[in-house]
Amino acid sequence: MTKPALIFDMDGVILDSEQLVRRSWNLAAQDYGAANSDPVFLLTVGTTRKHTCDILREHYGADFPAEEFNTSLSRIYHEIEAVEGVPVKTGARELLQWAKQTGFRVGLASSTRQPIVERELGRENLLQYFDFVLGGDRIARSKPFPDIYETACREMGVQPANAFAIEDSYNGIRAAHTAGMMPVMVPDLLPPTEEMRQLSTAVFSDLTEFHAYLEKTF
Repeated sequence: MTKPALIFDMDGVILDSEQLVRRSWNLAAQDYGAANSDPVFLLTVGTTRKHTCDILREHYGADFPAEEFNTSLSRIYHEIEAVEGVPVKTGARELLQWAKQTGFRVGLASSTRQPIVERELGRENLLQYFDFVLGGDRIARSKPFPDIYETACREMGVQPANAFAIEDSYNGIRAAHTAGMMPVMVPDLLPPTEEMRQLSTAVFSDLTEFHAYLEKTF
């Protein structure tokens, strides 16, 4: 059986970073008087900075200083990260090592900016396992649009129909489904909904469970 490509999201899938983003978001929201901020944050999971700005202005008004807020958010995040670090998600390192050793094509398609993606994966010595890495700043339209996954498949020379997209966010699953891929949801902050189950090829509790499925199937 031909091995499919594996294209991962990063935040909330490879790195356990979304909880830290959420914490940083709520701290920044206090400084900017952004009420009821957590539901707004959840809408931004899996999107780029630009799309996040659009969501902020939609909820808090056209004059909300969205860029300034995001800069503050980033500063708070990196201050905490420098002290506490960001853990690797359960099963991620083992899955990446095994996939590379057994001949899978492995890519990454993240809404996070390319330099940050490369830095964070490099810090954890994970960059070596990826054949291709694509950050959200290199794509005009954010997830839930399919552009980042379409580009990743094209650049990797793989057919979308023969590529798993491993995601934790609703926006990511929607993007992968629209791109014609096989979306796999590994939930983090957002629970699987009926829509997600309909759009996903499968839902796994963690990457260890997905790893076991791949070993059994391929």
